[in-house]
Amino acid sequence: MRRVCLLLLLACYSTLVHSQDYVPLDFPGATSTMVLGVNLSGVVSGTFTASNGRHYGFVLNSQGIFRTIDIDDSVDTRVMGINRHGSLVGDYLDSAERRHAFATQINGMRIIDFPEAISTYGFGINTRGDIAGQYEDINGGVHGFRLNRTEYLSVNYPGAVTTIARDLNNTGDVVGEYEDDAGVRHGFFLRNKTYAKIHYPNAALTRAFGINNRRDIVGSYSNDTGIHGFWVRARSYTTMDFPGAVSTVITDLNENGVIVGYFVDTSGDTHGF
Repeated sequence: MRRVCLLLLLACYSTLVHSQDYVPLDFPGATSTMVLGVNLSGVVSGTFTASNGRHYGFVLNSQGIFRTIDIDDSVDTRVMGINRHGSLVGDYLDSAERRHAFATQINGMRIIDFPEAISTYGFGINTRGDIAGQYEDINGGVHGFRLNRTEYLSVNYPGAVTTIARDLNNTGDVVGEYEDDAGVRHGFFLRNKTYAKIHYPNAALTRAFGINNRRDIVGSYSNDTGIHGFWVRARSYTTMDFPGAVSTVITDLNENGVIVGYFVDTSGDTHGF
């Protein structure tokens, strides 16, 4: 069994959970930081780039302690999501340059490879431990998937060229993105085998990244003014832009109203929030 290497670091941490303001978040010493997940307790997860150019995963708890996640024998590790129990989902690149998904569990870590796929990515995890992600088949096709314990289910938006499943909630609703035959990206919502398109009004492209148990959905869209984050409830869209940022991406939210993501500043640097 592979091991998850942990490094504890103390960091200054603003009260992200209880604040209604945008709070920037940078892993100490990193050249870029992306916050990609948040659970009900306000614990956040994400990925940072170190000075050596490698990607590592991280977790930041409510006491302000960073924990680095680095899979043994990997050359690149990303943590993409976290559930209520603190279980993580992500992916890593091995020394043979093959991408595998992983999920941490109480009794260790599970490696996830979609059957007969040449690469597998893990993006979202719910309280039951069900996982949403992406795989590439032997012909280079890109598909979403949902893993219910031991059952792998492909997720393919009808008529799409590619599909990516980004997140799922405790009732099994899935959100993600797909590319149509015109090369345009749209978000989607999947419930009980029924798909619905998500597209921010008048946007050039839309991507859905996260969903909570209230079926609030977050993501990003682009138009002639740049890349913006959004939050949608009951088909009502709200734009979210980090103050002064060049671009903003919203990646996840919990039921307490905590929303996380990352932004690019005017110098071209990427920061979490």
